[in-house]
Amino acid sequence: MTTQSQWTTLDTDVLVVGGGVAGSMAAIPALEAGLQVVICEKGKVLDHCGSIGCGVDHYLTVMDTGPEWDTPEFLIKHVPELTDGIVDMAVAGRVIREMPRIFRKLEALGVDFKDKKTGTYYRLRSFGLPGTYHINFDGTDFKKHIGERVRKGKATVLMRTMVLQLLTHENRAYGALAFNFRSGEWYAIRAKAVVLAAGDVNRISKNASGLAFDSWHFPYDTGDAHAMGYRSGALLANMESVEATLTPKGFSCQGLNALVSLGAYFVNRHGERFMFKYDKKGENARRAVIADAAINEYLLGNGPVYLDCRHLPQEMLDRMEYTLQVDRYTLPAFYRQKGVNFREELVEISVSELSIRRSGVYFRGSGLAVDVNGETSVAALFAAGDCATVSGGIAGAAVLGHIAGEGTVRRVAEVRGALPPIDMEAANALRADARAALERSNGMSWKALEDETRQTVTDYVGVRRTEKGLKRALDTLKALAQRESNLKAEDLHGLMRVHEAKNIRLNAELMATASLARRETRTGSSHCRLDYPKTDDVNWRKFVIVSRGEDGPAVRTLPTDRPLADAFARD
Repeated sequence: MTTQSQWTTLDTDVLVVGGGVAGSMAAIPALEAGLQVVICEKGKVLDHCGSIGCGVDHYLTVMDTGPEWDTPEFLIKHVPELTDGIVDMAVAGRVIREMPRIFRKLEALGVDFKDKKTGTYYRLRSFGLPGTYHINFDGTDFKKHIGERVRKGKATVLMRTMVLQLLTHENRAYGALAFNFRSGEWYAIRAKAVVLAAGDVNRISKNASGLAFDSWHFPYDTGDAHAMGYRSGALLANMESVEATLTPKGFSCQGLNALVSLGAYFVNRHGERFMFKYDKKGENARRAVIADAAINEYLLGNGPVYLDCRHLPQEMLDRMEYTLQVDRYTLPAFYRQKGVNFREELVEISVSELSIRRSGVYFRGSGLAVDVNGETSVAALFAAGDCATVSGGIAGAAVLGHIAGEGTVRRVAEVRGALPPIDMEAANALRADARAALERSNGMSWKALEDETRQTVTDYVGVRRTEKGLKRALDTLKALAQRESNLKAEDLHGLMRVHEAKNIRLNAELMATASLARRETRTGSSHCRLDYPKTDDVNWRKFVIVSRGEDGPAVRTLPTDRPLADAFARD
């Protein structure tokens, strides 16, 4: 390690951006192959960072226990229906086939998926899946076991460090520029392969509480990977597909999976159990359909909408109460303060804020297009987890992360000769912009930029879209981009927030661009065009691909009978 011109320079084999499940799982095979790995993570402690740093209560996997439904091929056969045909079957198939192997590896790392009372796997069916693939378990220490393996492998972990810009040369990644927003140290990192695993895009629309960081999913995942990949020329797909869920009124949190799989009902103000009006599977429909049904009930004047658990046996209620606090440990306190007892009364629920991730279905993600090795359209640049075009919750992050890590091992082995030198003029220009934001006394705050972005998305790019609204959103978002050069930061932490705000705004623009391009409605609340209310398989059973053009985002399409890798132009 050397310091040149106030830069700390590092050379490594693999650079991982994001230390959550996908990033840590990507690091493991690289470490096992004897490679040097550097991880940059915005959080404080590797064992507890990422979207499930404090725990998770479910894990989706095929286990090959004997029945036909518990085989990869059976689940793969149902993926087109689950995703309404918008899915990269090559990558989804690879992820599903690898599920049993990665599940066994997680158990070997120390993750205990078994029920503590029975010593068996407590498996449930939910979200339209054709089998009982979800294991309900106490995953409080899930991330801890993965983090411990990474630390034992001697990875270099840079905590409180945000990556701002990728280094690329001739459509090949070779590192990144980053800074520590506690110490102010700046890093220029060269790597033979890079993995982006920085999660989904949150804080992008308003919610019932009005608090931006009260988000259903991890509020510190702000589309950093999407934005960096886009700026470096990588292709993105499915950015029009967003995700929302049902949460307790005024408190965005996880838990819908446990509720529906354990047998809870949703009822409207008339006491009507309404889900069967929208899907034959009722409350076991896909998340996007459940959210859309609740939205429709409100629009029809049937709100408020409630959660009804009163019919459930005590054993189920006990299990529900226990597992709900695993995903969000403050949820029981919220219920106590509200004076709500879900065992005895209806609980009002609302539709959450949006996030750009899985669009309410499994095996289709919104983000960087990847091939079967997790590699993007930029050579040696990989993506995994909720920033990639194939996602599947925690299981998808673990599996695709591991696949990407194995891909980096192969890419590193191909490298011959020295990596390109870092363009220090461009690197110093990035630092100069950061210094200007810190020294600027009269400027736009990161919060103001985010607030205007959230208001724009909520008004025009939300769960109901039109051409006129989307064009209005794009005009507003592009105007906001012109104000980014006047952003101010009170301190180093504020500088990190400035860059997050820029990434959120950019992702909102990409979402609006793709939404305008897809002239149809598909998958419930994930993409609903009021001016094109029907699903059009003739013209729109295809991917919408977004990339950086000369004048902003450029759009193209690709039929879904071809893998997204067919759109790549790399070695």
